Amino acid sequence: MSHTLRVRAEADFLAEMLRRYWFAPPVALWRAVEARALSRLDFPAPMLDFGCGDGMFTAVVFGAQPGIFGCDIARAEIPTARDSGIYTHGVQFADGHHLPYRDAAFGTVYGNSVIEHIPDPHHVLPELARVLRPNGQLVLTVPSDRFRALLDGVQAAPDKASAEAYARHVDRLLAHYHYHTADEWRVMLSGVGVVLTHVSYYVAPDAVRQWDRLNRRFGIGRRTLFSVLVSPRLRKLGYQALLAKVMYARWLPRLRPYYESPVYHEGGGMLVVGRKRA
Repeated sequence: MSHTLRVRAEADFLAEMLRRYWFAPPVALWRAVEARALSRLDFPAPMLDFGCGDGMFTAVVFGAQPGIFGCDIARAEIPTARDSGIYTHGVQFADGHHLPYRDAAFGTVYGNSVIEHIPDPHHVLPELARVLRPNGQLVLTVPSDRFRALLDGVQAAPDKASAEAYARHVDRLLAHYHYHTADEWRVMLSGVGVVLTHVSYYVAPDAVRQWDRLNRRFGIGRRTLFSVLVSPRLRKLGYQALLAKVMYARWLPRLRPYYESPVYHEGGGMLVVGRKRA
């Protein structure tokens, strides 16, 4: 299985993410920019989607292609991922400290917005490297070392103490444990036999600020009328299909400028790519 998986480079990722995440416009925005960042890469098969969740992101980015494996620690997400049709080689429950795969099993290991949720990445990166074949590719998307500083709540804070309190609140809300610079990633990957080959920012500063504002607006982490209306438990009432269309029509043009906003010297996300030494 030596073919190459390719991102759907011609896709309108913002439109596709908003159709799926209509109930969470800030998620749609961030995921769309992540997908576009990944579209510059090729992914040697077979590929492990580490921390695949429900498979929705990978479905948008790759579509149905042979050679994709999935794993996650969230048991509740696994049945949905299995039913997605994306993971042609199955989805397994897996703790990143002990992956249920043989050495050198994959041409690519990729984790989308996963590593930042693991308190001890130094104990997980060796496993990701172990299951990579020599010259295999490791692809990670993570919040960058500039993530906290670019938050709207941090930039609008009246003083450093208030800014730090806000940043810590977001860390707790999103279960973010760490943020690393490019040099720190270089050192961490080198320690597990992976050479850093590419690092770049994504999600422009103005997009990060908008994302943060939208998180507050849509009640991320708290109960609001909107969060009640979009609850999966109320799907059987039938009104959510209409609400989804309204949200899509309303937010697609509003999010478009932020999706297309160029990234120059800093961004809220970081794409990290490495190659395992032969």
